[in-house]
Amino acid sequence: MKKQIQYFLIASLATITVFAQDTIVFKNGDVLTGKIIKQDSEHVYFKTSSFGSVSLNTPDIAEIRIGIPETGEIIVPAEAIAPQTEPVPQPASPVAPPPAQEKPSQWSGQAGLQVAIREKTTTTQEDKYQTYRVYGHINWKGERNNLNWNWTYRYSEDEIQIRDDFLNLTQKYNHTLSGGYYAEAKTVYQQDYNRRIDNEYLQTAEIGKKWFQSPQFKFSTSIGGGYHIYERSVAGVSTSTSEPKFIFDQSIEWTLVNSLTLFQKYTHLGDLENFHFIFSSGLENKLIRDVFLRLEYRLDRDTETIADDKAYYDKALLTSILYKF
Repeated sequence: MKKQIQYFLIASLATITVFAQDTIVFKNGDVLTGKIIKQDSEHVYFKTSSFGSVSLNTPDIAEIRIGIPETGEIIVPAEAIAPQTEPVPQPASPVAPPPAQEKPSQWSGQAGLQVAIREKTTTTQEDKYQTYRVYGHINWKGERNNLNWNWTYRYSEDEIQIRDDFLNLTQKYNHTLSGGYYAEAKTVYQQDYNRRIDNEYLQTAEIGKKWFQSPQFKFSTSIGGGYHIYERSVAGVSTSTSEPKFIFDQSIEWTLVNSLTLFQKYTHLGDLENFHFIFSSGLENKLIRDVFLRLEYRLDRDTETIADDKAYYDKALLTSILYKF
């Protein structure tokens, strides 16, 4: 409505000032003198003595000066000449929701096949042989609780005798405490032909500390106590033992590069005189996707198993292919 009034005013002034000169001043500085004939929202129709009647685009005009003999000159600015285009409101673009992040699974695990070159002593002579082992574990991880089930079976024999027959089933429960501490309970069932154990049960309770816990380096230790029950047969004599035991665990995992990890573990069960410890160390290298090559040295020593005045030990160099899921 305001624009229509302005256009009407300009046209009316141009009509009543027949004998006055009008001036068009362009935005580029040019000036044109003549008479305004008509104006609309886009054009000003102007008559000059030099060019005749012309049509001028209102966006090019800076101002119009309308001459009136009685009152002088009226200046109409560009804002009153050219239409002011108001921005057309655009519909708001729908904001795409962020892509849903897949929640990591609480379940994981691994399974492997292993070949070992072993060296053990249960007699006066050291014995070297080769064994095959299948093993794996399944893990469930909650916010502060973790459950882990492990299983291992290895076997070897020759034309004369069984060389190795070993079964281990382990369940671990881990609860994360504040300050990097954790509580852990472990239940173990085991049969070991070389240690002359028919049935072995171990229940432990431990308190541990994660001293370092980064993606590249992890180091933790734990101490606690357990109750140990086993049946052992040595030189044809069977014994049954049940007694409390002290336990100490230590673990290191160091990622050297993205595909290569160094690991080391130590478990000590018993005291300084009568004990069973297992030490292992090695490298794990990613081959393709979720398949890994694992090289490991393992030392297993049990002072409670005596044959010809020698405590049992088992040294092994292990090579395995491991699949993680």
